[in-house]
Amino acid sequence: MTNQELNHYRAAASLGLIPDEENPIFLFNGTRAELLLDIISGKIDAQEFARIEMRTRGLDIKTGRWIGWTTKETRTETA
Repeated sequence: MTNQELNHYRAAASLGLIPDEENPIFLFNGTRAELLLDIISGKIDAQEFARIEMRTRGLDIKTGRWIGWTTKETRTETA
């Protein structure tokens, strides 16, 4: 992320133009330092976990559109 992009997101946050849950500067706010270090060092592949989360939600990883669940492992059900 460039400094210009970072400043854009900071300004948008301070003006309330982007909800916090949609603002990438807050993506790791609740993440423990140990996990962040594992991501930085490459021990954890954050992109792979994002792909898994999209599949778990039944969303296409390229478009974000609902495609449903294709396997039992990715299907979630509410009681």
